[in-house]
Amino acid sequence: MAQDTKAIQKVSNYLRSDIVRERFVEVVGNGNAGPYLSSVMLAVANDQSGNLAKCDPKSIYISALRAATLRLSVDPSTGQAYLVPFGNTATLIVGYKGLQDMAVRTGKYRYINVGPVYDGEEVEVNRISGFHSLSGTKKGNQIIGWLAAFELFSGFGKTMYMTVEEIHEHAKKYSKAYKSSHSGWVTDTRAMERKTVLRLLLRRWGYLDPTDVSTLEELEKEEVIEGEFASYLPDDLDAAEAQTVEEVKRTEAENLDQLGFE
Repeated sequence: MAQDTKAIQKVSNYLRSDIVRERFVEVVGNGNAGPYLSSVMLAVANDQSGNLAKCDPKSIYISALRAATLRLSVDPSTGQAYLVPFGNTATLIVGYKGLQDMAVRTGKYRYINVGPVYDGEEVEVNRISGFHSLSGTKKGNQIIGWLAAFELFSGFGKTMYMTVEEIHEHAKKYSKAYKSSHSGWVTDTRAMERKTVLRLLLRRWGYLDPTDVSTLEELEKEEVIEGEFASYLPDDLDAAEAQTVEEVKRTEAENLDQLGFE
């Protein structure tokens, strides 16, 4: 699809405004604001669909600012975070690499990884330690599941295994964008499977910076329904920036599940 040069120029003019630059200076510093905004423009200009440039520039700005707050790049080549168009609104999707980098930079992990399990291999769980192990012999390149694991320098560790079927059932239940043509579940299925297992592992047993957790929870609240946001984007720029993350109220059962108890 040919790029709309007028639409790209409109986004560029918006991102080069003084107020936008000031916000990014506050987040990434004066020396990094310019290069970061340039990477945002490259992501818009290089979008193969041409739809990102047609999004409301304010939604591109807010999504990019959230990525900067998470200290993630929106350059698609990094795999950290993506600006994705849904209708005329851009949203931020954190990638597998972004989640992994957020965990690593806490300095608390000895290792953290998610790997595929192939047809012919079997995953067994030690009922005493709770850790999973692999056995059997790989028969081909068909991926039947994903195994995630981490260990903190404190000695605490955890593993988690989900079959491909379990991952997709989870996505169908919790992701309103699962069947959207713009969704990563359609464009990059394996990456979304891998990210889902890592995200669940970190949410239940891992550690992330509390500020990062708040931003991620805010992103997860913006459910996408049939390609459009369920929540609206306020016209007032200051009002959008002033939105705070509401306290998540959980039942006792949900709290126990968060701690790993059934």
